[in-house]
Amino acid sequence: MTRAILRTLLSEAASVPANQILFAEGPQGKPGLAGIKGPQFNVSHSGSWALIGLSDRRPIGVDIELTRNSGDELDLARSFFSDAEYRTLERLEDGARLQSFYKIWTCKEAVLKAIGAGISAHLKDFSVEWTSDRYAIIPECSCPLPLLASIAAYPVEVPIGYAGCYALA
Repeated sequence: MTRAILRTLLSEAASVPANQILFAEGPQGKPGLAGIKGPQFNVSHSGSWALIGLSDRRPIGVDIELTRNSGDELDLARSFFSDAEYRTLERLEDGARLQSFYKIWTCKEAVLKAIGAGISAHLKDFSVEWTSDRYAIIPECSCPLPLLASIAAYPVEVPIGYAGCYALA
């Protein structure tokens, strides 16, 4: 169903019949349109929901995650997040830690999808911090991804029990 909705949205945005929408994969597996001009897009699924992002001007990445308390958020953060993010999560109580963990996770995934970088290889290359209305992306000193400095990332209003983010490169 998500693919049909995506095809309909892209058809309307590109002024092309839905049956003429063809997809191609970029070097890191990021989907794009094949053979026609149209918006850049990204899709994420989790639980019963999907999130679709379209952008006319900038590469976009989106992520939605069902927030499930597995109890190993700190272990995952130690393995995949920056030291600063881990320390921040470590100081929080369980409920706030779970919410913050998923905010960071969805932001990191949306950012990496926006720039077309591999998810697992670059999660520790930057930190995510909340500002008054968006996320600040702070590259680590040794970060090999110069595009991170130009990323804009924002939370998405999603159903209760989920976290979501979109990022524009």
